[in-house]
Amino acid sequence: MMLEMDVDLFCLRLKEIRKMRKMTQHKLAEKSGIPSTSIAHFEAGSRKPSLENFYKLVVVLNISADYLLGCVDQYTHLSSDPITKSIQALPESERQMIEKFILSLQN
Repeated sequence: MMLEMDVDLFCLRLKEIRKMRKMTQHKLAEKSGIPSTSIAHFEAGSRKPSLENFYKLVVVLNISADYLLGCVDQYTHLSSDPITKSIQALPESERQMIEKFILSLQN
């Protein structure tokens, strides 16, 4: 059992998911409340996020903590539902539109 975080893998996956979500470091910073300089340091591997900041990244990027930490190889393991998988691959703005649409259906 590995007890240490694979920093290089974390950095790679953080940047990969941020880009997949079509977010800049600045946009991720705005949405998470983490300074953009800190995000740059996380991606470069020169700093590790606090537990609170790690949680913010997971929530804003809509990704599993296990994937970012390297415990699983595919982020699609979050759900076996094909609709959820499709939504997770969309940029943040499109996910927000879908969320508003779903909320309008519930009313």
